[in-house]
Amino acid sequence: MQQIALGKTLDVEVVEQELDALWHVSTGAARSQLSAADKRSDDERSDDERSDDETAVLRARAANLLVFVSDDKSLEQVHELLQELTTVHPSRVLTMFGENNAPDNDIEMFVSALSQKEKLGGQKRLCCEEVTLKAQGSFVSELPSAALPLLVSDLPIFLWWRSVVDSEQKVFKNLLHASDRLIVDSVEFAKPVAELLAVNKIFKQHDETAVGISDLNWARLTSWRGLLADFYDVAEYRAALEEIDNVCISYVAPQTDETAIAPQALLMAGWLASRLRWTILDNPATRDDERSVFEFGSERGQTVNVELHRVKEVGINPGRLARVELQSSINGSGFKVERSPDLQRVLTEATLGSNVQRGRVLPVRNRSTAQLLSREMEILCNDQIYQHAVKVAASLIERCS
Repeated sequence: MQQIALGKTLDVEVVEQELDALWHVSTGAARSQLSAADKRSDDERSDDERSDDETAVLRARAANLLVFVSDDKSLEQVHELLQELTTVHPSRVLTMFGENNAPDNDIEMFVSALSQKEKLGGQKRLCCEEVTLKAQGSFVSELPSAALPLLVSDLPIFLWWRSVVDSEQKVFKNLLHASDRLIVDSVEFAKPVAELLAVNKIFKQHDETAVGISDLNWARLTSWRGLLADFYDVAEYRAALEEIDNVCISYVAPQTDETAIAPQALLMAGWLASRLRWTILDNPATRDDERSVFEFGSERGQTVNVELHRVKEVGINPGRLARVELQSSINGSGFKVERSPDLQRVLTEATLGSNVQRGRVLPVRNRSTAQLLSREMEILCNDQIYQHAVKVAASLIERCS
């Protein structure tokens, strides 16, 4: 992907002219490919074939995607995944690189075209566009005012924030205000606990209809949540499940902070508590180097202990779950979802007395960031289940302080 640097101007008309020029270059290249591949004269070709030449490249924009990054590695990753993402969601992408802790450097702007090719023949058929804006020091605060005028009107606006989530930061607030949906990835949080609290604060500050929030890390928990929910669909399990009074969620420490509770574990605990209508008690958490235990009250009046247990298991990515266990000290039953020894599958197991029943087996779906992001760009409404899970997770964090 070739980037073209623009002069020291933030003129919207100039940017649009450069993007138009890039599109026409792509169209001309595609026509040349077709001409070289087909040596027949124009008179020998049908009207439909000639029409194909005229529309060889389509300039497509189904959404606006704002991306904010604060380091070179993240910027490079964004450029790489856009090729995959825009195949499914052709967009105008406005990528902003802001480095606050650097000497002042005014905004630099680059434009590039993202051309998709047919699997057969390799001919270009779809052209999307990216505008990259870079700033350092005090000029970072001006990035929203430079980027927002370049949005395509009447298209949904997604903000993918790949920096520290701070609901009070000026750049973040300005971009969020202009967006229909915020997308984060809590597995990347540099400050896992503080940033999860920031997400909860955003939910509190904004009306539910104003902005939706997606967490790619929440999407990674979909199969785990589905398998746990499946236990409740089995009639013979329900009586035992109602007497669950111990939950253990085992997780691998986050890469960014090995002492912090992984957001996946907090979200899983929040999801279970909110769906099963457990109410967190005011007691502070019981903690040691590897465990945090919280007390909840169930609708049946019993106390449910939820333990978040940090483990070291080779092969599991940082910040991911290893297993979730639901147990009853009353009747000795237990229900478990865990990774298989080869880490290629997620398994379920139910124990009723001496009877152990193996359940569903699902392959581990290591979806790419582009695939996860693509799925979230199909959603505009707020995910209230995620919101409730975050709210409970915030309560757990508060009891650790």
